[in-house]
Amino acid sequence: MALDVSSIQSSPHSLREGPRYAQAAAAEAAAAAGQGAAAAPIDLQQAVRDLQQLSAAFNTRLSFSLNEKLGQVVVKVIDNDTDKIVREIPPSELQHVYERIREVIGLLFDKSA
Repeated sequence: MALDVSSIQSSPHSLREGPRYAQAAAAEAAAAAGQGAAAAPIDLQQAVRDLQQLSAAFNTRLSFSLNEKLGQVVVKVIDNDTDKIVREIPPSELQHVYERIREVIGLLFDKSA
């Protein structure tokens, strides 16, 4: 099963706009590919392999991790030659902001009260 990213790349939404827009872009891509709500589940491991093969064409590699505080997947694009992080999605600064917002909300709305 191949992962077609052409329709995602042409989407007007960007990952910089936040997770809700990324979900909308994914839904648009699925609709453009002729898949409905009852589409077969995507094999996650195969999708990751496909993305890694695609990134190899650009002399980069992808690193997928989970931010456990947020329960959010973090993708790092790493240059193969220099081993430096080219891009992190979502950016680390934004991850820190999300964490602080959750901490503040936790202080305001303490569940033990």
